[in-house]
Amino acid sequence: METSLAGNDSALNTYLRLSLFFRYLLACMRYRAIPWNYFQLNNRYFNKKKGIFSKLEIDALIPRQLRLKQAYYDPDTLPERYPVFIKPEWGQNSNGIVCVNCQKEYKAFEDVARASDMPFIVQEACPGKKEIEIYYLRLPGANDKYAFLSITEVTNSCKKGYPINSIHDPCTGYVDITSTFCAEELQIIWRFLHNIGNFRMARVGLKVDNIQKLLQGDFHIVEINLFLPMPLVLFAENVDLHKKKKIITKTMSLAAQLVKQIPRDETGERIFFRKLKAHYKVKQ
Repeated sequence: METSLAGNDSALNTYLRLSLFFRYLLACMRYRAIPWNYFQLNNRYFNKKKGIFSKLEIDALIPRQLRLKQAYYDPDTLPERYPVFIKPEWGQNSNGIVCVNCQKEYKAFEDVARASDMPFIVQEACPGKKEIEIYYLRLPGANDKYAFLSITEVTNSCKKGYPINSIHDPCTGYVDITSTFCAEELQIIWRFLHNIGNFRMARVGLKVDNIQKLLQGDFHIVEINLFLPMPLVLFAENVDLHKKKKIITKTMSLAAQLVKQIPRDETGERIFFRKLKAHYKVKQ
């Protein structure tokens, strides 16, 4: 299986997702968790009126020194500098995101914004040289600790100045760098993240010039993914399939345990189909 998947990104993607799904179901049976409550893991941050996890609302939870400047797209309010990114207020896998390099392009986006049912936001471009994705699950029963944390560096072979990376982009690559940090350094990174919301599971994307500045807290958070955040370590080129299987087993076991502990008053709002509707709007 490992040999046949190695040269086929689409097959590997499908295999990993199916493995996550079935391992999660097995873990739910083991811990007697209700499987569909997986979508409720971060339900307290779901905007019921809008039917989305609002990027602007989640952004407001980020400490000011780690936050990028963002606002709703307004064709008459021009950015102070370019480039900027225009993105849907909610979206996944970089759907709907564009990089705008000048006033003409910014104004021209008005037609796209008016034709969409989803509001758009403008985010300043972050000049950090490295793009890092940090995926974590909290320790069940101990909100101040993590049970799993992986750090993945995102690469881009197309050498663009401000690439829009995605698992569907052939130029995008991933490298697991978790093992380059000692236990103490991982705790330092966790201290920067664990009070940004009380997310049970999340993937935090950030830009930083180098690893030393990451440990010093000198970085900017680009986005926090709360709905079905994929552990990008599973796509890392330096992680073999055997280790990926172990990661899947561990993370899905933790996810089932976290689901089991969700208070009953947080499981009433069924958000999956509302999120599916929002996702369809972004992809149109």
